[in-house]
Amino acid sequence: MVYFIDIIHSKQEDIKMARSRRTKRDVLNDKISKIDAQIALLQGKMLKLQDEQDTYNAQLKELEEAEKAAKQEADLKELLKAMKKSGKTVDEIKEFLKG
Repeated sequence: MVYFIDIIHSKQEDIKMARSRRTKRDVLNDKISKIDAQIALLQGKMLKLQDEQDTYNAQLKELEEAEKAAKQEADLKELLKAMKKSGKTVDEIKEFLKG
């Protein structure tokens, strides 16, 4: 048997639930907040990756400079070897290069 008081109590609970329901605005704001959090996380990851990329670029630059110095040294040794083989002096080579 349903009593009048039970019906009123049930209606009051429905009203409370209706009041506590989230509005469309609340739902949208929550979605925006979640996206903002994801963006912040990705920005942090991006900064970390940029730092890592900078490190690799610096290492690559050092490697290229070392390779360039090694090539220059090898070229100078080859030039010295050719000069000795030709029997010319440094002054004669300089005069030839002024040419």
